[in-house]
Amino acid sequence: MFIDHAGLMLFPEYRIMRIIGRLAFPLYAYCIAEGFRYTKNRRDYFLRVFILGLICQIVYTIVDRELYLGILLTFSLSIIVMFFADCVRVSQSGQKSALAGWTQRITKKTISPESDRAMSLISLIAVVTAVFLLTVFVEVDYGFFGVMLPVFTDLFRDRKKRFVLFSACLIALCIDLTSVMPVQYWSLLTIPLIALYNGKPGRYRMKYFFYIFYPAHMVLLYALSMIF
Repeated sequence: MFIDHAGLMLFPEYRIMRIIGRLAFPLYAYCIAEGFRYTKNRRDYFLRVFILGLICQIVYTIVDRELYLGILLTFSLSIIVMFFADCVRVSQSGQKSALAGWTQRITKKTISPESDRAMSLISLIAVVTAVFLLTVFVEVDYGFFGVMLPVFTDLFRDRKKRFVLFSACLIALCIDLTSVMPVQYWSLLTIPLIALYNGKPGRYRMKYFFYIFYPAHMVLLYALSMIF
C-alpha cells in the first residue's frame, strides 16, 4: 500500500510501483471479511473503520477539493452489507438475527421467525441496491465490486467456498475497472497468496498498528509531495 501511494504521489513515472500496489486492496478486503467474522463486537469494528475513514475523508475533500469516497469508507459500506447478509444467514438457519433483536427492542413486539427471514432478506436487497446506486452517482474507491469483495468473501463459512467467491469477485472487479485502471489485473496475483492462508491468526497482533499507519503514511506522502 505504501509503495502504491508513493508511486501515485511521488514517482508516477515508475509503473512498477503501481503494479506492486495492486496487491494491497484484495489482501485488505479479505482481512476486512476475516475481521468481521471474528470480531467480538461488530458495532465497534464498524465504528473504528468508519470514523477513521470519515476523518481521512474530510482531509481528502479539503486537499483535493472533490468528493471521492476513500478506501476506508468503501470498507465501511462492506461491513454494513456483511451485517445484513449475516442476518439473512442467521434467520435462514432458524435463529434470531441481530436485526430482529434490534427491531424487538425498539418496537417492543415479538418478531416471528418468518418475519425475521423476510425482513432480513428485504433489508439486504435494499442495502445492496442503495450501495449500487451510491457507486453510480458518487465516485467510491474501487466501485461496487470493491464494496462487495469482502461481502462475497464472507458469504460462506467453508474456506474453499469463500476462496472461490473471493476469486470470482476479484476477477469481476478487474473487468469492471479495465477502462480506467487496466493495471488492476495485477491484483489477481493475490489469489495464490490467499490460497496459502490457513485460517489462523499471525504470530504478531498488529491491527492497531495498521489503523495508525494508514493516516500516518498518507500525511507523510502528502507532505513530501508538497515539498517536492
